[in-house]
Amino acid sequence: MSSTYKILLPSYARYPVFSAAKKKQHPSETGGMAYNQFRYTVQLNMENRRCAVIGGGSVALRKIRSLLEAGAAVTVIAPEILPEIGALQEQCPALTLYRRGYEPGDLDGAFLVIAATDDRSINAAVAQEARKQNCLLNVTDDPEAGNFSVAGTYDNGSLHFSAATGGNPRLTHLLLEDLQQQYGDDMAAFCAFLDGQRKTVKQSLPNARARQDFWRQTLTLQLLQDVRQGRLQQAKENIINAVNRIRSES
Repeated sequence: MSSTYKILLPSYARYPVFSAAKKKQHPSETGGMAYNQFRYTVQLNMENRRCAVIGGGSVALRKIRSLLEAGAAVTVIAPEILPEIGALQEQCPALTLYRRGYEPGDLDGAFLVIAATDDRSINAAVAQEARKQNCLLNVTDDPEAGNFSVAGTYDNGSLHFSAATGGNPRLTHLLLEDLQQQYGDDMAAFCAFLDGQRKTVKQSLPNARARQDFWRQTLTLQLLQDVRQGRLQQAKENIINAVNRIRSES
């Protein structure tokens, strides 16, 4: 289980990242750069982080699953909760369900909040409390009311891809599907292999600049193409040979 959760933070947010949204700037105020409200992608360590999901429908179900997969402790509050969410509780002790409406104070101690009801007034009330509590906030029916959006993801072992298309979920899905076809199990295995080799290189080359130079010369686009074209073992051998050379020289 991965303990990371991929989100996009507003580009205007200042520390703390969950501060109230500032007014959008015109491109003339940003040096002519194109403005994208959600453009700073981060991976959050969610292990044992308390999260509150207000809502018990299909949208909430997707959010709950991704948070649980990231290792979060999730509290769900809704008068009606899908059976699938109830089934998740039987499988995961980190999930707590309250079959009732949202009440002020429900967000106390929450690190991250998702407002996912079908009632805009309730979502607005949740958002207001979340801002006061300095929580990370996602409002499913009004993204601009929150301070983060959730990126579409493809995870395979050590290989992680995130994609966002400005609110076009179908396009996001297709892009991730295409990435999955291009970078499948062999690339995931190559990533895991490199994790081990990086430790060896760090022992042989204590200097950070030397390690950067080594990987710049050794890990090339051609190696990635070899992996994609079914030559995983050849790519591994090229890395191993390069690592053995620096070990013999150190």
